[in-house]
Amino acid sequence: MEAVSLVVMIEVIPRQRDAQLDLYRKLKPLVDAEPGCLQYTLFSDAADENRFVLLEKWATQSALDAHDVTAHMIAADALSPTFRAGPARVIKMTAIQA
Repeated sequence: MEAVSLVVMIEVIPRQRDAQLDLYRKLKPLVDAEPGCLQYTLFSDAADENRFVLLEKWATQSALDAHDVTAHMIAADALSPTFRAGPARVIKMTAIQA
């Protein structure tokens, strides 16, 4: 079974950067501890402090599905519209074999 990789593009409302960072810092240890989590890393756009990219990698689709319904992710999904400029854009990636 192939791992599932996501690129999540996030933009926050101006002056709401800290809210995104605080949420990530709370979620990171919880998500890292979930079964099947291989990566959960937030990056800041060097040219625009209001833009972020979250890289996620999950061992299986079922691990990702379970992640989506955890109490901490449901709470995060309810909170994020208060500081985000719009919904996150999620891109499911497929690795290219050389």
